[in-house]
Amino acid sequence: MEFVKLFEPIDINGLSIKNRIVMPAMALFYTDDYSLTERYKAFYLERAKGGVGLMIIGPVAIDRVGSSPFILGLFDDSHIDPFLEYIDLLHKTTDVKIGIQLMQQGRNASEQMTGMKPIAPSAIANPLSGELPRAMTKEDIEEVKDAYVKAAMRARSAGFDYMEILTGGSYLIGEFLSPVTNHRSDEYGGSVENRMRFGLEVITQVRNAVGKDFPMGIRVSGQDFVKGGNTLAESSLFCIAAEKAGVDAINVTGGWHETTVPQVTSEVPPGAYLYLARAIREKVGVSVFASNRLGDPSLAEKALRSGAADMICWGRPLIADPDLPTKVLTGRQHERVPCIGCNQGCIDAIFAGSRVCCTLNPRAGREAETEIREADVKKRIFVAGGGPAGMEFALIAGQRGHDVTLYEKDNKLGGQINLIGPLPGKSVYLEAVTSLENRLKSSNVKIKLNTPLTPEIIESEASDLLVVATGAKPAKLNIPGIDGPNVINAWDVLCGAIADIGKRVVVIGGGAIGCETAMLVANLGVPTAETFSFLAYHRAVELEQLRSLLYNSGRKITIIVRAERPAKNVGISTRWVLLKNLKLMGVDIRTKTKILDISEGYLRVETENGTESIPADTIILAAGSMPVNDLARAAPSNLSDVLVIGDAKAIGKISDAVKDGFDMALRV
Repeated sequence: MEFVKLFEPIDINGLSIKNRIVMPAMALFYTDDYSLTERYKAFYLERAKGGVGLMIIGPVAIDRVGSSPFILGLFDDSHIDPFLEYIDLLHKTTDVKIGIQLMQQGRNASEQMTGMKPIAPSAIANPLSGELPRAMTKEDIEEVKDAYVKAAMRARSAGFDYMEILTGGSYLIGEFLSPVTNHRSDEYGGSVENRMRFGLEVITQVRNAVGKDFPMGIRVSGQDFVKGGNTLAESSLFCIAAEKAGVDAINVTGGWHETTVPQVTSEVPPGAYLYLARAIREKVGVSVFASNRLGDPSLAEKALRSGAADMICWGRPLIADPDLPTKVLTGRQHERVPCIGCNQGCIDAIFAGSRVCCTLNPRAGREAETEIREADVKKRIFVAGGGPAGMEFALIAGQRGHDVTLYEKDNKLGGQINLIGPLPGKSVYLEAVTSLENRLKSSNVKIKLNTPLTPEIIESEASDLLVVATGAKPAKLNIPGIDGPNVINAWDVLCGAIADIGKRVVVIGGGAIGCETAMLVANLGVPTAETFSFLAYHRAVELEQLRSLLYNSGRKITIIVRAERPAKNVGISTRWVLLKNLKLMGVDIRTKTKILDISEGYLRVETENGTESIPADTIILAAGSMPVNDLARAAPSNLSDVLVIGDAKAIGKISDAVKDGFDMALRV
């Protein structure tokens, strides 16, 4: 596809932006005292150099009570000069336009972090933290509006080109907008017109303070996706009013943090929420940005051509690949590092109170200390294993000038990532393999498929370094009957090696692999997305009947979990989605259950209530994995240096394997 619209300039209230790509504000947790740290500077500078048109720094706190020391602050004048100096550098070294997002967290703030009780429209507890905010008085409302104005003036003094006010996403202004969080009986509560009042007053006062010529927008939830919350209809009304109040652009995202409808996980179809931006764009005359799962450049181009939006937000895609815009512009799209929607290093990190990183980009958040430099001494390196750790090591070592040969015993690269690809909503993971393959081809790394690296090869073709990245193998449980004909391994199911799976299925193991394998089996008999769309489009089946087909696997599936909680090793932002999906599919999860023995047709378990038998035509073993590193022990004695990386060293996530491969390659 030719990328025409994506690289078309756009003007927003006199601000000329070179293309239609926006890097939206994202929590990064790169500070612990509100300050613009060197980590922030290095992170944003790399993205600015990568070709993005508009880069919005933030969220930035307008006051202390609605903030956290882990986010940037602009609530006193001491914050101005650091921003001013940094933005001057960005303007001198790049042609990116720099925006700022102003935020007051409302009930999402924490007294533990700020020493002050959070404020909100009404005293309704945060469902995620359980913390109860204080209902705002009229005096509080005036103070917050004044804080927005003062922060906006500081932002203009600091040299920002663009300003965005966060009005959605379950933060303070969004809480005023929603009947779920706004139970006020004064002029700021009740009707939708009253609930919009606070946000519109903030917009009006900020506009009056910064002047008509300063480009200014809002970030809004197109729909809350919360029971009893605002729909697209109410959001559209607010956007129409916001345009009249003086905004020049509207950045449309999806639901609140506490929504039970997935927003950004890998199972969300790319472009699924584009309709929100399209609907709002049809009702306003200002520029509209579209967000959520639009990282595929071809999809972004099509969205712009369709008229659904004027600009496209690439948040996590630019964490994964800072050079994505330049790669697309110069015809190197095949080398892009894709965002696979895993959330391991970004959203999960934020919920855990850690700084943001990235599964496929080990430099994210570490740009200053992980520069890839040419090696002082070039080595001949053999890498055993073409999984994520081995591929990443080979890539970086090759870029540093080493002579690298990658040996893989199978007929394709990717290792265990290839097991994830067939899972429902996980096909995007295979893009990670393709990306690494394409980048390896450009780095002069020699790849030998269908060739296990042996001690004999190492001895006959002298190398300076052996890197063992041979991954893992399924763990086996010591249970009577575990070798029976009705017991199969989850890895065999995932790779498609099992043709027949019975109607009564028991999965042993409630970790990520066990739960995901259960979902795969549950989805074997349901309509595909394409079939569902076809039947719905032609109204071939009543909608409720059609929906019921989605939840009918035709199998009785049970997951046996020894622990108290299933899916413990799944990230917080995706675990709830996985458990919800299992529930929708009628999968029975049996926690605190011990398997006693297995027989043909059933297995016996021990629970808190005693012993029982569970019928089972097929038993799937998903009891974890164990390192495979035999080659390290069998390496010839004349080999002076051996490294063991990834799962071969210690079982972990994809992010652990990629980071280990990257870090080790920087050291050789």
